[in-house]
Amino acid sequence: MEKNLFKIENLFLIVCLFWGLVLLIANPPFQAPDEFAHFFKMWGYTQGTLRYQIKDGWTGIKISKNMKEIYYAYAKHVYSSEKIPLYKTITYSKLPLEKQEQYFVKIDPSSYSPLSYFPSFIVLWLLKLFNVKPLCMMYILRFCSLLVYLSLMYGAIKITPTHKWLFLIFALLPINVYQAASISTDGITFGTIGVFIAFTLKLASDNTITKLNKLHISVWFFLITCIGLLKFAYFPLILLYFLIPTKKFKDKKTYYTNFLLTLAINTAIIIAFLLFSMHKPGMTEHVYNNQLLPSYEMIKKILSSPLQYTKLVISSTWYLKNFFFYNTISSVGGNLVMLPPFLLNLTWFILFVSAFCNKTNKEITALNFKNKELIVISIILSYLLIVTAIYIIYQTQPYITGIQGRYLTPFILLFLLLFDSKKGYISNKIIPILLTLISQVLLLLTTIIIFMYYY
Repeated sequence: MEKNLFKIENLFLIVCLFWGLVLLIANPPFQAPDEFAHFFKMWGYTQGTLRYQIKDGWTGIKISKNMKEIYYAYAKHVYSSEKIPLYKTITYSKLPLEKQEQYFVKIDPSSYSPLSYFPSFIVLWLLKLFNVKPLCMMYILRFCSLLVYLSLMYGAIKITPTHKWLFLIFALLPINVYQAASISTDGITFGTIGVFIAFTLKLASDNTITKLNKLHISVWFFLITCIGLLKFAYFPLILLYFLIPTKKFKDKKTYYTNFLLTLAINTAIIIAFLLFSMHKPGMTEHVYNNQLLPSYEMIKKILSSPLQYTKLVISSTWYLKNFFFYNTISSVGGNLVMLPPFLLNLTWFILFVSAFCNKTNKEITALNFKNKELIVISIILSYLLIVTAIYIIYQTQPYITGIQGRYLTPFILLFLLLFDSKKGYISNKIIPILLTLISQVLLLLTTIIIFMYYY
């Protein structure tokens, strides 16, 4: 029993649950990035619509009177340093749902699928059915998101045949735990990618699996399909399929047929979903103020000048390099609250060291150079899709801005796997424990900074 308690995945479960609950409570209502937008997206699902409603040409949604009051009370704090007194939250927590009166509010639409909010939107439907108070709904949905992340990352750490300490330190990044303990799509997205990478490593590196069966292929297909539906920009991770040796398949024909079939089916699903999502006839404040071009016009513009667009991507990446370096690992409270640079550098240090806290045994094959090339290509292609999507949405010049660091967070795990080696590892058993303790300090300091910022 004691031996099982101190397995790395069980250690993660205990630690992440504790800090997740702390951050869930410490973070004021609806102050996580886009938390209102995600809440209202689920609210729309409970009303039977996959899109936002349209009124007088504007995109939005109908909510209850008290929900509207809470929305306007907390939305103004998201991108300001104005304090949020505790008594304010206590006061608003007493407001009942009052579903009878419905009011329309303008909302910038998001294109996430129902899978991104599973099972939270079902929980929200039940909460509305039982007339649970709006702020209570928010905290329950945060807890639901946290449980989903816990379950997925627990599974990832458990099934990965190698680099369990790296998975642990990555899963305990302040930004990951913070986003998981909020109403967001990041918890389920990061968790699913974690499981996908871990399962792919198991199929590729675990020599006890000599031949892949139908269950292996079906689970892998299911995971990459989920990733495509959660955030299509991460779909190039499908290239990690080629980490799996051909010898583990019946023959080369089966090997390539499985990949092409998976690619074709998922491409069709993603294109169909994107076409559905792009059809938004309503106006938003963002579109109204900036007079943005339609998405199809932006796509034509990019395809007509690929070289010019490539230069724009490179210059924008260089311009935002410092922002990416820090924002990717620690950004909370509407992207305005971060750890001091010294602690951010320390976070990168423990991540880097954790990549070497692994002893590859005889049953595990280390990644070779070609494997690492595939990882780099999948990262680059995913990054290009993220940048392009942001450019189409916001159309900023002379640099593409609007990219949030957390969009790049999943790439950290893949990037650090590039250091996988049978020879270059740390065998000292104390160092991983020290790294885990440091991660606790970073989470504690993140909590303190949130308190100081908001209260």
